Amino acid sequence: MRESAMPRAVVEPTVYMADGISVDRYQSQEPNESSKTLVLVHGGTQASWAWEQMAPFLAQAGHDVHALNWSGRGGSANVTDEALLRLSIRDVVRDIHKVTSRLDKVPTLIGHSMGAMACQLYAAEHRVQALVLLAPVVPKEASPHPVEVLIDLDCLWSPPSREVAFEMFFDGLTLEDQQRYQLRIVPESPLRCYEATRFTLSVNIERIGVPAMIVSGNDDPLTPAETGKALARLYNAAFSILPGVGHNMMLGERAAQVSNIVLPWLRTVAG
Repeated sequence: MRESAMPRAVVEPTVYMADGISVDRYQSQEPNESSKTLVLVHGGTQASWAWEQMAPFLAQAGHDVHALNWSGRGGSANVTDEALLRLSIRDVVRDIHKVTSRLDKVPTLIGHSMGAMACQLYAAEHRVQALVLLAPVVPKEASPHPVEVLIDLDCLWSPPSREVAFEMFFDGLTLEDQQRYQLRIVPESPLRCYEATRFTLSVNIERIGVPAMIVSGNDDPLTPAETGKALARLYNAAFSILPGVGHNMMLGERAAQVSNIVLPWLRTVAG
């Protein structure tokens, strides 16, 4: 376990609602000619808090940052357990559209894990400027190997034990941060978990003709780096592997590290 050493950006979010979706907005006081509208899409079991350390870096660089919460968490419209049981990653596309439909600019989407898969599905149906996919769940077109996680499709996927959560999601964080974030994870749709680990979803790759960047952690047990590399080949995308980094690469000192990879690339994207 590593102590957080890098400085943290300080930009406090404001919260707004977009048709039942709660959004944390991080705004720069000094936008510039390369400023973009960024929509951040978290992954399974999590919420917009997954971006609370990376989003300020993006905003300080001049971008208008919107970190949404999927339906059923983080202040968004309630979803019953019965309904959650049958929700697909595809349903997150609707949540994204509720946010993007009220924006003045065509957004760049930044997605993590299941959220990265939702961003790909969205981009196949709607206009985006670019995609940034962090530790992405990939479509079956990438020919990935299944990740064997025990899933009962008739029961919600419960948050893992503290020890498993530390290893699965929160490696590299201080013990204090590990404990804080572990208390925030929530039960997830078993269908989403199945889609994310058996890679059953399909995307029309040809309909996503925008610049893309993919970042994978070399120590990620859920979305292995080789699947990210395969996805990068499909999209002809920029690709980075972070050595010694696991799944939640946006937290702790990695927030600055990932931002320092993503921000220069964003400056190369028109719009």
